[in-house]
Amino acid sequence: MTDPDGWQGYRLKPLERADKITQRCKVLVYYTWHCRDYVKRILSEFGVASDPGEMVNTYIRGSGQIQVIAYLANEYKHAGVDASQRWGTDIEPRYGTPFVRGVLESFPHRYKPTIQLWGDSIPDFHFSGWAGIGESVYTFEDFTWTFSCNIENKHGVVIGHASAMCESAFQTWLRILADGGIQLD
Repeated sequence: MTDPDGWQGYRLKPLERADKITQRCKVLVYYTWHCRDYVKRILSEFGVASDPGEMVNTYIRGSGQIQVIAYLANEYKHAGVDASQRWGTDIEPRYGTPFVRGVLESFPHRYKPTIQLWGDSIPDFHFSGWAGIGESVYTFEDFTWTFSCNIENKHGVVIGHASAMCESAFQTWLRILADGGIQLD
């Protein structure tokens, strides 16, 4: 959007009930964990491992973040945690505060223009403006946006956030395939 003074900016429309950030995080985590089954299937189809499940589990044992994803995904799928829960039981992770963060990554300074809002719904919100260094002016039009939820352990300590943990899990799924000699295009 451009305001009357010509500044570039953003307008965030309000998130409706069905669009709540926490619900989006739960679905993202669920589908991230579900990709584990596809990785095992691909390994099996390519004959990479005699026991694809054990190969994948070896990587999961080495990743606390994937164990958190597993715990939260199974909790979501089964509407709670049961005795068969295998991963993350020592941490007992839970969803914390949802947030939206925008960062002007192209700004050539270690302190980047940033905006962050917390809460499960966002009111109608807009901002516009610019930031400058010397003669260079950077309008607020190229922000990188993250919608996520903090993830806390059983003591309420933040241990990460959902979107970063899911990104880490996807990188691990790809690494498992690559280590098995399978390259995806």
